[in-house]
Amino acid sequence: MKKYFIIAVAAIAAMAACSKVDVVDTPAQKVTFQAVPYTAQTKAVSVLNDFESFKCKAYLHAEGIDLNADGTVKTTTTYQKFFGENGETISPDNTTDPTVWAPSHTYYWPKGTQSFVNFAGWYGTTDGSSADSDPTITYAYDADASAYKATLSWDFTNATVGDAGANLLYADMAWRFKSNNNPATYGMDSVTEGVPMLFHHALAQINIKAYASKAAATPANPDLVAGSGKVSDTNAEWVITLENVTITPVYTTGNLSLTNTDPGTAATRQAWTGTGWTGTNPKGNLQRTSNFTLEKVTKETATDVVAATCVIPQDLYVADALDVKLTFDMRIVTTYKTAPANPNTELIHKEISLHAMGTDAWAQNTKYTYYLNIIPSQNKVLFDPALELDWATGSTTDQTI
Repeated sequence: MKKYFIIAVAAIAAMAACSKVDVVDTPAQKVTFQAVPYTAQTKAVSVLNDFESFKCKAYLHAEGIDLNADGTVKTTTTYQKFFGENGETISPDNTTDPTVWAPSHTYYWPKGTQSFVNFAGWYGTTDGSSADSDPTITYAYDADASAYKATLSWDFTNATVGDAGANLLYADMAWRFKSNNNPATYGMDSVTEGVPMLFHHALAQINIKAYASKAAATPANPDLVAGSGKVSDTNAEWVITLENVTITPVYTTGNLSLTNTDPGTAATRQAWTGTGWTGTNPKGNLQRTSNFTLEKVTKETATDVVAATCVIPQDLYVADALDVKLTFDMRIVTTYKTAPANPNTELIHKEISLHAMGTDAWAQNTKYTYYLNIIPSQNKVLFDPALELDWATGSTTDQTI
């Protein structure tokens, strides 16, 4: 809609018809967002089923208020909190276009040509519920850097991380934005414009899967088949149950601190930097409390032992001090088709070093999948019969009756 601002001519021209200057104002533009999780350019909403919204704080530097005449920031005055003290929740604007993400309240871009807004976005849950685990975000002028700096920190000193539903994400800082922007400028595939929110996982994710396979020894057994909690071949059936699954020791408490400094360039993203997570003692462990029976027999359809669990990034091995291990009991019940009434049962304790499987550490924003290949029919029972001697020669006795 056009708006008209009327400028009155000075009183000395009052006897003549008043002059009128029409100033055409551009329509106000709502602040919108584009959210993706990482450089794979897959929409965040498709990566996380519960990623239906994220949080964002925003900081305004306004022309004539927080900026000098040349557009540089004033260091003697404070910025303005564009979204208010606690920030805003950003979610898809389903009333218009589901590809457009918008704040829970409507905001408009500042009008000044030098005014700009800085944005910090995040998503967090440590227990799989809808409860957020918000980081602490500070924003202040850093005299050493001669620029504004943001700090993001998560502190889980008392709370734990390790449930299957846990996930913490943070977006690259969006500095000096003045309008909705084409995300393609930043390598993000999108059909709509908005503030680019490029998300990264703050945690690592581990997956442990198990499957059964035929014996590798010669002669190899026929391929196994699966069904109803059993794997079998032409000779026997096996019920393989994994019990008391534990990964220990692992950090379940810790903290992450990252910093981000204004690059001084308009409409750019800037990644967070920092030393990463610091784990805190005491260490805990990850456990699967329920036992489960193996039903799949190929790597492609392996059964989840520990499914998609987020953990604090950490070292897995330090000489003479740390060795993170997967331990479990493997119960195998073998039923021979020639003797179905007499099954055999074994309970085997296994301890596996995850470091020995080729992983030195769980790194941030990285997914690890471990496979347990269980071969229930490893070796057939065979025999090698022999006689000590084919009748040793003894004495001969001739008895006359």
